[in-house]
Amino acid sequence: MSDEVDIGHKEPKAKSSKAFDLTKSILTVVLASIAAAWISHHYKVEEENAAVYAESRKAATNTYYDIIDTIGKRHYYALRAAVGFQWHDDEMVHWQQYENMRAYWNEHRYSILALTKRYFGAGTEQHFRDFIPKFDSVDDKLVAAKNAFRDKKPTPEDFSKAGGLLDYLYNLDNEIRNFSESLQEQLKHGQVDIYSPQPPLKKP
Repeated sequence: MSDEVDIGHKEPKAKSSKAFDLTKSILTVVLASIAAAWISHHYKVEEENAAVYAESRKAATNTYYDIIDTIGKRHYYALRAAVGFQWHDDEMVHWQQYENMRAYWNEHRYSILALTKRYFGAGTEQHFRDFIPKFDSVDDKLVAAKNAFRDKKPTPEDFSKAGGLLDYLYNLDNEIRNFSESLQEQLKHGQVDIYSPQPPLKKP
């Protein structure tokens, strides 16, 4: 009996093992590349979302300042005009300042309403709208006082009496302050639409 051992049948197994190791290495590289690409894409999306969030939050904050600045100045110059007519202090100077602010209000009212609704919602927009008839009432009284002054007639009413225009404006100041604080709370708690990936509306 021969002592030779036939080992030829082991060669296919060695080749198969090498092929498996090569395939395993290739798959490892491919999977690593896919994972790296996914991670890169994920962080890119996160960065883009963070940029959109930051820009939208900035736009919402700027809208808040526009709202309060506009409504606050409308009130401020109305009060100055009322004081001017009541105590005969540079009546037409204060009236002209009020008139200029009223024109600005009329020019920007609809764009501010649109921005208010866009970022703070329909409820806040309606709150802003509620101020319009209140300022219209103030305007009627100031126009009457201006016409009387122009015609060299007495002021139609005493603005300083209890329940008069000055009291009305002081109460309106409190309402504006409360409105401002409610907008600040919305911003503070993220209760504004700063997540939609769309550019803020622009004033005409």
